[in-house]
Amino acid sequence: MTLRAFETIKLCEAVIGYSAYIQQIRELLVNKHVFENGMGKEKERCQKAIDLALEGKSVCMVCSGDAGLYGMAGLLYELLEKKGLLEQVEMEVIPGVTSALSCSALLGAPIVEDFCTISLSDYMTPYSTILKRITYATKGDFTIVLYNPRSLQRPEYLKEALDKVIQERDGKTPVGIVRNAGREGQEIIRTTLDQVPTEQVDMFCTILIGNTKTRWIGDYMVTSRGYDL
Repeated sequence: MTLRAFETIKLCEAVIGYSAYIQQIRELLVNKHVFENGMGKEKERCQKAIDLALEGKSVCMVCSGDAGLYGMAGLLYELLEKKGLLEQVEMEVIPGVTSALSCSALLGAPIVEDFCTISLSDYMTPYSTILKRITYATKGDFTIVLYNPRSLQRPEYLKEALDKVIQERDGKTPVGIVRNAGREGQEIIRTTLDQVPTEQVDMFCTILIGNTKTRWIGDYMVTSRGYDL
């Protein structure tokens, strides 16, 4: 969480979010109006935020990482547009720290060059589209950051995604896996593309797959920018 996000939550009157995210900041929510619910209720949360804002309350919508990356910022803007409330409800996106950045810092410097983020969740995006994006990201030699890599409902997606990558990329390409970055239970796995322990991966993990210029320098995953040394 950034300092600005921290201060904004402290100052607002109402806080809305997915229950798992609310639980992580419960100590900041004393004497605040709190609305929380489960997965799949994103639209309901956004509507509640709009309703409270129309009542004159200052409202924070809590997301994981950054609200503008797989978060609620886009949905809120779309709902405000649909309801004709863009002029009535003032909305500001407070920058956060997405896991691509926090996990990169824990691993070393794997995304100092061009990279892309791809979510393996097909909740909102067709699986065929996800595979297409993985294929082109691999062909383009991007460092790839995989979000939502493996759930109980789709355990095979990660292996299929890695199979796509290894068609174009050396099996010894460095791969870093971070679970619970910056939280209790943080764990880092350093491996290679052909040795990814898929059974150990879950939805609390983020996977960083290096490009052709990524290597291990000791325990650090580093992508070279090409400086003349």
